[in-house]
Amino acid sequence: MTVQEAARGHLDSDDGHGGPSGPPGEPAESSTWEPAGRRPRGRWVDVVIGVVLLGLVAVGALRWYDSTAYVVVVLQTAGPFVVIGLGLLAVATLVLRRWWMLVPVVVALVVAATVAAPAFRATSSPKADRDLTVMSANVWIGAANAGQLMDAVRFHSVDVLVLTEATPAILRRLDAEGAADYFSQREGVARASTYTGTMVLSRYPLSVRSLGTDPALEGTRSVQPEVDVTVPNGTVRLKVAHPTAPLRGDTVEWRAGLRALQSWKQRLDGDELLVMAGDFNAGFGHPGFRDLAAGLDDAQRIDGQGWVRTWPFAGNRLPAFVQLDHLLSRGLTVVEAGQVALNRADHAAVWASYALPAR
Repeated sequence: MTVQEAARGHLDSDDGHGGPSGPPGEPAESSTWEPAGRRPRGRWVDVVIGVVLLGLVAVGALRWYDSTAYVVVVLQTAGPFVVIGLGLLAVATLVLRRWWMLVPVVVALVVAATVAAPAFRATSSPKADRDLTVMSANVWIGAANAGQLMDAVRFHSVDVLVLTEATPAILRRLDAEGAADYFSQREGVARASTYTGTMVLSRYPLSVRSLGTDPALEGTRSVQPEVDVTVPNGTVRLKVAHPTAPLRGDTVEWRAGLRALQSWKQRLDGDELLVMAGDFNAGFGHPGFRDLAAGLDDAQRIDGQGWVRTWPFAGNRLPAFVQLDHLLSRGLTVVEAGQVALNRADHAAVWASYALPAR
């Protein structure tokens, strides 16, 4: 072996430690195993993003599916989580640089945000004079803290207090906290050891149109009184709402209760001043509630409070995530609205102040 051959062999051995060299006279093949390995991983990322996107879109689309299937009714309360989920998915898609998947994710996010946006747009009139303040509280079969409730009543200068799941015991505790002196009028039916009792307490005169005790007419076993509230510059018709909760096995009755309230609303004179107050056991994710609320103002939405959560509070490991308690009105101007959480109550109370039209 000559010196030149030995040197050539040494150089060849150094050049070949990244892989086999090509034939003499041709360039060595470049290594392509890394990009080839990345492409399958990228495809799997796209598949995961697509599956999550389809799942969120499917849950969001249930908003337009009027059903009494228990799973559907529950998933229809998940609208805010769909918006949050789509927002997080858009961020993840952007960080992972899956550009072609970003387009459908952003489109879905824009649609969901457009649906949610009206709840964040305030159209209330905080400078208007307050003629009537209504509060609705589900007192959890009379278990709610009466002292806290009366504190809230005084703080917000409540004129009419609607109590769903009212019992004789909660009325006695409220009276001990000063309710008998604060409210001069009361109508309704309080029932012990059941969720079906309802009472209306008022500082203004009440005229009963119906106690709402006929389940066949009301579509629910709960009492749903209908009264006229005479305030200094007008009369407001008040209807209490408390449809059956959509628990497993009760969703058909729940839907019937919402339908009965809608039928009641449609029978009214279109010029009457109206407030519907109570625990509707439904929210804007349910088509039945949106049908009922059509043409009415939800006080919390008019006040631009966004994602309002009134259930569940006490007695549930879940954080509050859905608004089931509402104040719907017609012909009145919403001045201000809010919520109050109470100890030993699974619902937050909702309240709203209204201005009546000038006579």
